[in-house]
Amino acid sequence: MGRLRWLSIVLAVCYWQGSLHSPGYAEQATDGGTWKSYTNSRFGFSAQYPSDWRLGNPMPDGTGITLSPPTGEGQVTLSGFMNVLEGSSPDGRQTLDEFVTAHRRIITELYGKKHITIAWETDRSTTLGGFAAKQLTFTYRSDRNTEMREIHIMSLGRNEGRGVRIKSQASSKGTMMPLVTKLLGSYQPGRDQNAVSPFAPTRDSLPVTPLR
Repeated sequence: MGRLRWLSIVLAVCYWQGSLHSPGYAEQATDGGTWKSYTNSRFGFSAQYPSDWRLGNPMPDGTGITLSPPTGEGQVTLSGFMNVLEGSSPDGRQTLDEFVTAHRRIITELYGKKHITIAWETDRSTTLGGFAAKQLTFTYRSDRNTEMREIHIMSLGRNEGRGVRIKSQASSKGTMMPLVTKLLGSYQPGRDQNAVSPFAPTRDSLPVTPLR
């Protein structure tokens, strides 16, 4: 069970890094053509993004997509995943805190294998599509010696979870982050992923926390 748990989390993390082709997205112009919308057909979540951002190939098994601004080293990855691991929640599934702890450990080890040292910032409680979420943030230097900053926002219910990975140059925080904040404000989870509680929060009850 321990090995299965480890491999399952590694696969979930690697999905955020990948861009293999598989079906699972729809695209349409919105807001006068300046922003477009992406909808994931497997998990149902959706978000709007600037029209000049490029869509990468869908991730394996239709779990998500990667969006790239036209210039600079930046990416935003939108993904969904299943909560199939054993944990300490009332339903015997993994809790959000357990998922975040494992995610942080695996990220540290994956970058360590590339001989990249990362510096973690303090975790923050936030929301994603109206559900309680955690924000993990870390910085590092790329192979081009560019200071990079990554923000991983994750929510988790009994059956499913959602994730947003934001990768940008630390120097582009003032230009890219306002667009990412607007993207997150348009994010819709698609369906109730939190089957632990019969009362799903609405978007209005849990406001979007500005990125910083």
